[in-house]
Amino acid sequence: MSDKKNKTGENTPEEEKVSSSAPETEAEAEKPAEKVSAPIGDLLKDAVKAQKEGTLKKSKAPEDEEEDEDEPVKKKEKAKTNAKVLKHGMESTILTIVFIAAVVLVNVIATVLFDRYPLTFDLTKEKKYSISEQSEEYIKNIDTDVLVTIFATEDQFRALSDYTVQSLEVLKTYKKYNSRIDFRFVEIDSNPDIVADYGTENVSQYGIMFETNPTDTVKRTRRVRLTDLVKFSDELLDYINQIHMTMDNYITMYGEVRVMQSFAPYIDGSRADEAFMSALMAVTDPTPTTAVFLTGRQEANELYYLSTLLEANGYFVKTIDITTEEIPSDASLIIAAAPKVDYLPEEIEKIDKFLDNNGAMGKQMLYCASVTQGDTPNFDEFLAEYGIEIGKGVVCEQNGDHYYTFPYYTLTDQVSSQFRQDVSTEAPVLLNCMSRPIKLLFDERGFNGTEAYVTSSDNAYILDSKTGETIGKGKQIYTAVASKAVFSSEDGHGTYSNIVVYGAVETLDDRYLSYPQFNNREYVLSLLNGVTGKTRSGIVIEPKVIAGNVFDITSRQRSILQWTFILIIPAIVLIVGGVIWLRRKNR
Repeated sequence: MSDKKNKTGENTPEEEKVSSSAPETEAEAEKPAEKVSAPIGDLLKDAVKAQKEGTLKKSKAPEDEEEDEDEPVKKKEKAKTNAKVLKHGMESTILTIVFIAAVVLVNVIATVLFDRYPLTFDLTKEKKYSISEQSEEYIKNIDTDVLVTIFATEDQFRALSDYTVQSLEVLKTYKKYNSRIDFRFVEIDSNPDIVADYGTENVSQYGIMFETNPTDTVKRTRRVRLTDLVKFSDELLDYINQIHMTMDNYITMYGEVRVMQSFAPYIDGSRADEAFMSALMAVTDPTPTTAVFLTGRQEANELYYLSTLLEANGYFVKTIDITTEEIPSDASLIIAAAPKVDYLPEEIEKIDKFLDNNGAMGKQMLYCASVTQGDTPNFDEFLAEYGIEIGKGVVCEQNGDHYYTFPYYTLTDQVSSQFRQDVSTEAPVLLNCMSRPIKLLFDERGFNGTEAYVTSSDNAYILDSKTGETIGKGKQIYTAVASKAVFSSEDGHGTYSNIVVYGAVETLDDRYLSYPQFNNREYVLSLLNGVTGKTRSGIVIEPKVIAGNVFDITSRQRSILQWTFILIIPAIVLIVGGVIWLRRKNR
């Protein structure tokens, strides 16, 4: 092969190609020449032949051959991934089913519980739709059927007033606590037979009737008037008293609905729980007690709160005119609220016969004196036979710790341990307002006995209300009990008639009896329960003021609800969701 160069003296490409492929050494020259590429024709021939024979195989790239080597590993990883996805999917499905089942189960249980128990939340400021703990306890222990009839349709009753709405909710709460209590709505015009069964004189529009054993021929009933559901202001009651009227007079003349609507601005609170508990106790108490207020001798006042207190504890409260009526034979207690005019001898005889009870005793009297009374020689003589004398003047205290605002509004904790079963504290403090001093004429005489129940401090004194002079010093008696007994010849057991004497009717005035810082109402109730033999503890229910909207929550409650639904619940949902997502991601 000859060396050929181009015109420039450089080797041509062909020459470089031949030159670069030439062996540089003899050893390399002796090696057989490597075949760099096959002719195109040969390759085509082989391809055509293979296709004809059906043995043509796709050529594979080197990287495909490497993938073929990893194929089992990848298939294994893919199968593991599919198994994990399937596992997570099954877990999610199971969790979803469990969650839905739990929600359904909780909903069913909650529905049953809400139907059976009062699982409601009273968010109103004054807890207007709640009942007292005493009421709750009493309701749970009722063991007889009680039917409550409301003489109106439910829509009519609800539309009348916020107080009727509240009273209906109270009834529903009673029913939830005890299934033996039920109520119904009866429209007067559409149900003449039902109205006739109760007596038209006992049925009024929007009135309420409580009864036990409605299927028996003998049943006990207690009527609750529409106006009994509310507490009227002291100002209104004082005004009515000043014009020698009573709330009963207004109700008789104008009707319950009109009185309720006309005096709406003078309603201070709700008495629904109180009135209903009174009715329930009256119809379910196996030994009901009747208290009778004596009138006709210019009594000091109605003692409206005391009457309310007695009714709330199951007493049947009546009023009679001692000058024209006889004391009912079924009465257990009579109350004389500081008559300004002395009783006549025949009226004293009515009281004496009542307490004697044909020699059987067992009757009680509450007598309240007052500095505003005139002379009452007839009744003073009667009290002296029982060993009691009510003195002149007003009891005062020297030490400021023993009086409230004025020296004649005295405070004392000197209270007998007798008949304190319904007092909530071991150390009751009583307010005595302008009390006349009480003197015990003897401790015991025959079957008669006397005992001081509430006394002053040793530093008290008696002030003449007319001259302002001090007419006595030392410990004074505010409340005393005089007793007369008869003893059984068989077992020697004694039965007592008692006269409970208060030196001041003002002590039992509506305002002072309602003061929560003193124990006056608890004590007088406990004392009267004790002498009358009522064994059930007293129930004192505070009137509840209803004002504003039905859903009346405080700003604090509103703020709590707002942040709970806007922030707290969404935050909890986000946190729980995030934790679940991270756990699933890292599996």
